[in-house]
Amino acid sequence: MNSQNTMLQIRIHGIDGASSLFSQNDAALTERIIIDAQHPGFFAQERIIIAGRSSLTTFVASKITRIDLTGEGISVRKTKAPFKAPYLLEISESDFLLALEERDLKHTERKKQQRAPGQRFEGFLDIKMIGGQHLYLKVIGEAALPAERMQRISFYLSARSLCFRLPDGGLSVVNLNNAVTFTSHPGPAEVPNDAWSANES
Repeated sequence: MNSQNTMLQIRIHGIDGASSLFSQNDAALTERIIIDAQHPGFFAQERIIIAGRSSLTTFVASKITRIDLTGEGISVRKTKAPFKAPYLLEISESDFLLALEERDLKHTERKKQQRAPGQRFEGFLDIKMIGGQHLYLKVIGEAALPAERMQRISFYLSARSLCFRLPDGGLSVVNLNNAVTFTSHPGPAEVPNDAWSANES
């Protein structure tokens, strides 16, 4: 599995912290796996089946937290959402905390985050999963009009999965059905109408 000739490595992480590793060297099969994993409804299916040369492994999709796909030339596809998706990159906890401290993002008011459409923005996202694992993402994108910003927020709040780039190449798809909390720094200027207004203690 660790051969330099391996085209694709698939690591499946469970909510219990365990992981399983598979590999694929066929270009056509690799492409199919990459496309399937990035489908918006990927984690809506009940089971994910891995067919090996001498085995058949079945995973209950609801018990998976994330799937990492690594290898040459693997990239995140363009989202099917009605807007330009931001660039998402996984970072370490230490880099996440350093960014919050250096930019004082914990004290940056949401309402001061107004930007002109097309203006570049950078933010950070902390996703806590069932079992206590955290995913830390750096977010880079372009500002949009208020209506589109709310559309983006609604889209991601209702999404079943989220694809992002890995620091050493490749991509990961996280099962948002197993996400406990999402915290963005800084928070967006607009929020859903049903959001409670309260500050973190």
